[in-house]
Amino acid sequence: MSSDPITLLILAIMRANSRLILRGDQLTAPLGLTSARWQVLGSVAEAGSARSVSELARDLGVSRQGVQRICSELVAEGICAYQPNPRHKRAKLVVFTAEGHRRYDRAMAVQAPWARSLAENLTPEQITSATIALGVLTSRLEEELEATRTTAAE
Repeated sequence: MSSDPITLLILAIMRANSRLILRGDQLTAPLGLTSARWQVLGSVAEAGSARSVSELARDLGVSRQGVQRICSELVAEGICAYQPNPRHKRAKLVVFTAEGHRRYDRAMAVQAPWARSLAENLTPEQITSATIALGVLTSRLEEELEATRTTAAE
């Protein structure tokens, strides 16, 4: 096993991510959601305004096709709706329906006590430091990914 601190951190993030997805699926299953659906709903909620599928995918750092599939399911179930996009004829905007607001609010009501329990024995400073470190890693990964897209396009 590596003793390199950054390698250990990367492995810890991967393990935590897998478990977050599994636990998120368990928490939201009674609401008819999955972690992936919950992530999309969270991105819609955080945006504060209607967003296109491509914008949501960029926010989440995932493929547009995956977000499109999830949005289509959410629209079919009446959780989200599409609105015309004044900036683009084909790229419709995704918004919550009343049911979408209700489901998202219920998911967040389940999430809040769960998140607090996960944070037990962590100080606010530790949480802030971890958030900053993950933000730096995410930015660097995004730069690398963009550089590889640019190189591949040339």
